[in-house]
Amino acid sequence: MMPSLSSIKERRKKLGWTQKELAERSGVSQSAIAKIERGKMEPSYSMAVKIFNALDEGEREKYKGKKAKNLMNTDVIFLSPKDRVKKARELMKEHGISQIPVVDKGKVVGMITENDILEGYERHGTGIVDLLVEDVMGPPPIAVRKDTRMDAIVELLRQEQALLVVENGELVGIITRADIVYKG
Repeated sequence: MMPSLSSIKERRKKLGWTQKELAERSGVSQSAIAKIERGKMEPSYSMAVKIFNALDEGEREKYKGKKAKNLMNTDVIFLSPKDRVKKARELMKEHGISQIPVVDKGKVVGMITENDILEGYERHGTGIVDLLVEDVMGPPPIAVRKDTRMDAIVELLRQEQALLVVENGELVGIITRADIVYKG
């Protein structure tokens, strides 16, 4: 699945590239890059592939040598399956986060996200806050090791909102898209 065209500008800027540099690296004209980023042009499939391949290569270069341990948050906030959704909502607001791992007896058993809570409102109305986290949570996200390379993490985060970092079966950190986009 190809990433969204709207991600081109954000990824380019994250790499510190100008439109001219992306054009040179991708073999696509600078004016085409500018039009695509403004939403004024729909590129052909082959042009989009060239652009995304250049961005992918740039990200691989940027993250070369970095590992999960370099960006993971080690102060992981988590919930029990028996906690109430109200607590999840309060923690999300207090810490400015959008998802929280759910841990039972030391093992990650799920993840509760803002989206899970939104869907819960559709089914249960305001009573959602009194439900147990286990009644609303989704499956746990993909887990990686501390030595997982950043290029692999970036690729996984294109499909997932967050990744858990696990060592010896124990949760030791979390990496979200925001960690890559704003800190990477």
